[in-house]
Amino acid sequence: MEQKSKSQFLKYAIPILEVLQKNNGAMKKSEAVVQVIKELGISQEELTQTTSTGAFKIETDIGWTRNDLCDAGYIDRTQRGIWSLTDKGLNADLDTLDTYEVLQVIRKNRVTTFTNNDMKTYQQKILFGSPGTGKSYQIDKHIIPYELLIDVEKMPANVIKTVFHPEYTYGDFVGKLMPITVGNNVQYKFYEGHFLKALSQAYKNIIAAQENDTEIEKVALVIDEINRGNSAAIFGTIFQLLDRNPDGWSSYEVSVNEIIFNRLFELCDLKEHSIIQKKVKTYKFGEEEIEATTLQKKLNCHFENRTIKIPPNLSILASMNTSDSSIYYMDSAFKRRWEWEFIDVDPDNKVSADGVAFVNRDEWKLFVGKLNTFIKSNHKSIRGIEDKQIGHFFITDDEIQKSSIQNKLMFFLWDSVFNRDKKPLITLLFGDDKDNELITFGDFAKQVDNFIEKIQKLE
Repeated sequence: MEQKSKSQFLKYAIPILEVLQKNNGAMKKSEAVVQVIKELGISQEELTQTTSTGAFKIETDIGWTRNDLCDAGYIDRTQRGIWSLTDKGLNADLDTLDTYEVLQVIRKNRVTTFTNNDMKTYQQKILFGSPGTGKSYQIDKHIIPYELLIDVEKMPANVIKTVFHPEYTYGDFVGKLMPITVGNNVQYKFYEGHFLKALSQAYKNIIAAQENDTEIEKVALVIDEINRGNSAAIFGTIFQLLDRNPDGWSSYEVSVNEIIFNRLFELCDLKEHSIIQKKVKTYKFGEEEIEATTLQKKLNCHFENRTIKIPPNLSILASMNTSDSSIYYMDSAFKRRWEWEFIDVDPDNKVSADGVAFVNRDEWKLFVGKLNTFIKSNHKSIRGIEDKQIGHFFITDDEIQKSSIQNKLMFFLWDSVFNRDKKPLITLLFGDDKDNELITFGDFAKQVDNFIEKIQKLE
């Protein structure tokens, strides 16, 4: 578990509950934050500390702790701008409440929810929203330590971070040869990119776990500002690996050149050698000897063809500012391969509906057919209608959650299909009621139940 996240919860949980209990169980968010700061006697120096997005760190930490308490059932998150205790929170005995135990319950529930809903051991997700909404903060303080269970302090090599920008290239992401001068001679050295570092660490963890009979440690590759670089050029052939099977392995393999392939296994701390007597190609991993055929099976790769796949213990997490969406265009095929999560400007306003939208693929296919009819009927509002319709595998889950409809399907409609003209969506949801408007994606996402119902009623 990431130590700072744990300390943050232990520091703020009791003061938040105490302040709310003293005020009959409910307060405005701004007033509650001020009271908690007073209760803790926070110094002026601490109050002026900011996060990388410019937000005040204390307020952000208190806000995230409040969300943790919502997850634990102590605070009701349904009232926007109001922090209100549930019956459990009102009746909690703060003198005997073990906040560490509560934290463990939250952590366990998050893992259970993640596992049951998604049936995945990995995440391949883009968090998107306005600048300064805490997307990177949520990746660092919640997804990595609580959902992926990566202990950054214990094993910092399991988190690899990068930032995309207009000059970022495939070579920066995967690897490239660079000239260096040694004396009067120019030599070339291969520098591994962020993706290759992450992939090799994931492979290394698989090998180590199987050799030591331990649990496989997970790895996270974090990409900030993913749309500020040319993602199609940066990912190149790696793009094909983003299609993942339910077991977490890439659905398809790609071939890489010999330099990249050899460097990948060097980074795994594997040393190639052969046993002449047995005529068997082997690799050394520490003091252990592993036959090449065994290694290929473990890592789902092929030495002769130099093919690789992304393993299930490697997650790829990215952030994107919606205000920067015009910097580099992301095509529909690239977007489809990611899960999406919208982060609203108000951290109290969680735009993620609970519940199942479609219990099986047949229901989903019927819905997709009606949705495509709706899209085609509004072709005058759409540029390039041919690639704006929805395929059955746009969402691949057997049981499709409402949150997937919101964050993936509805965002695609908002950002790619009806990006120029939102009138068809407004008419679909509200008819001729001119008092209703969709100003932000958050407004649209909250209409998920209405959206599903209206599409299903279409003939």
